[in-house]
Amino acid sequence: MIMVSSDFEFFILICQSGSISKAAKDFDITPAAASKRLSNIEKNIGCQLISRSTRSMSLTANGKLYLEYARKVTSTLEEMSLALRQKTDEAEGPIRINAPFGFGRKYISKFVSDFIEEHPKIECQLHLSDHPLNLITNSFDIGIRFGSLPDSGLHARKIASHRRFLCASPSYFATKNEPTTPHELSHHNCIVLRQNDETYGNWHFTKEDQIYHVRVGGNLSSNDGESVLSWALKGHGIAIRAEWDVYHHLKQGTLKKVLSDYQLPNADIYAVYPYKQNIPIRLRMFIDYLAEKMKIIPFERHDKT
Repeated sequence: MIMVSSDFEFFILICQSGSISKAAKDFDITPAAASKRLSNIEKNIGCQLISRSTRSMSLTANGKLYLEYARKVTSTLEEMSLALRQKTDEAEGPIRINAPFGFGRKYISKFVSDFIEEHPKIECQLHLSDHPLNLITNSFDIGIRFGSLPDSGLHARKIASHRRFLCASPSYFATKNEPTTPHELSHHNCIVLRQNDETYGNWHFTKEDQIYHVRVGGNLSSNDGESVLSWALKGHGIAIRAEWDVYHHLKQGTLKKVLSDYQLPNADIYAVYPYKQNIPIRLRMFIDYLAEKMKIIPFERHDKT
């Protein structure tokens, strides 16, 4: 069965077939239907294109002219379609990205570097900030976000699940007993991260469908995750950090998990963007690339040790 998308293509193919009955067979329609469509084409342009009988058909002078232009038009349309496909398939242009400082420095900047090597016609502009910036106001194409997302009218794709851990340096417990329940944290120095307008010092845990809300405090707090991590490494207290940030320290033993039987809310990673549909291919490719790369965070996760 031959599928045609225009009167021009229909006419070209019926001329190539040599007869209406053969064309009808090629089109998987009845000879009557093929003859009717041809008659409608002739009616629309106001002249006869084909002289036909039960056994043969031949082009009129107008038919030859129509065929000539039909071939030119369909060829031009095919060239246009090919050019559009090539333009669509060719990833190029700018991508403006907003990401958190710590994660952006450690991972996103590397991913951007690797992505640009594969797609040199794309221009990536990475802007790191200590809090999420408004994508639309600041003309960003993509934002990297952690945890639950506010209903901001943006569209989001989850690109990785990610855990958070309660941890401290072994030196912190040299003179203190480790907590065995979340409520015992009130007797410990907890290093609080102040960011993203969260209620500071309210930590939430779950265990076997039981939820625990704990108000913690201490003599150290910061809006900078690296500062919180450095204080925890020096033994100043207990902190909550994302897996990507403490994986190596846990593996090396410079930090240890606290209350490992209890779970903190995940810090799932999302790519958010202001496009509802017709997302530029360069953005789709970059988000797909991030999602694939996120599978290896931390980079040594595949280690068996």
